[in-house]
Amino acid sequence: MLAGGQGSRLRPLTPMLPKPLAPVANRPVLAPVLEHLDRSGIEETGVIVPVADLTLYQRIIGTRTPAGAPVRWLPEAAAAGTGGCLRQQAAFFAGEPVLVVPADIVSSADLTRLIGHHRSVGAAVTVAAVARDGALWAGDVLVPGRARSGTAAGYHFKPASSSGQLLGSTGAWVVEPDVLDRIPEHGFTDFSSHTLPGLPAPGAPLGLFDAGEIYLRDIGTPAKLLTGNLEAAAGRTPAAVPTAPGAGAEIDPSADVGEQVLIGEGARIAADVRLKGPAVIGPHAVVGAGAHVESALVLPGAHVAAGTRVVGEVVGDPVRTREVLLRLAARR
Repeated sequence: MLAGGQGSRLRPLTPMLPKPLAPVANRPVLAPVLEHLDRSGIEETGVIVPVADLTLYQRIIGTRTPAGAPVRWLPEAAAAGTGGCLRQQAAFFAGEPVLVVPADIVSSADLTRLIGHHRSVGAAVTVAAVARDGALWAGDVLVPGRARSGTAAGYHFKPASSSGQLLGSTGAWVVEPDVLDRIPEHGFTDFSSHTLPGLPAPGAPLGLFDAGEIYLRDIGTPAKLLTGNLEAAAGRTPAAVPTAPGAGAEIDPSADVGEQVLIGEGARIAADVRLKGPAVIGPHAVVGAGAHVESALVLPGAHVAAGTRVVGEVVGDPVRTREVLLRLAARR
């Protein structure tokens, strides 16, 4: 799992709060990603993280997935790119094919079928892709192969313009060890912009797995983080989402709490507050008397002042959010 990016698009939450620890439905987004791996039968996960954040990840997430599978934290001493960091962790892969997923994208892609497809086509790398409108898609694009079903004729890194229906990369790959061996041991190599566009090559087919109609949410900007939380509150994600308020939450009897509102543990909702869903109120957040919160994300530990109207916003402080996440993890 790749968790080594700088998260610059998610500022001001980052860098104090690494992007994979940003909350979705009152849990770090990394938690539902690990649950996805559990559902796919993955027996051990290595998570590549910046060495400076290693202790933070260990304290908040721990060493097991929600189902109990081992999680190994693989520190990245210096930014080496998605390709470079995979090359540096070759010892973890032990010469076997590796399933690579991003730590900040919630997806319902069938990873078991992705792995099976990779084996069946004998690809060097197989990319899971989804059909997208080219006028709206800003990510990487694959061109289906004509001579051989299940393969791609090319991979394009964030093309400047596209039109019509296209196949966009989900960020999930299966990679053969000899591909990693060709990545330089030192320096910066981005797998998406440096390695994948060089495929297919002689003896190295590029596999294309059509993931079909799936849920796919990148939380890489504040707007996307908000959208991911509102979708979770509305029950539109594959992740399990609690509907009852968390333990110790205090809700004044005069508060108007609508449907599709998630309230974290220890949160306090004062008198005459109106919460209109979908919305997420983080653990130990405080919503002051008479406030109106609608289609919003109130981060863990945040304070909404009395009488304030919050609509379509992310409210909170990354330092306070980090403190609350650490406190909750310490009590596990």
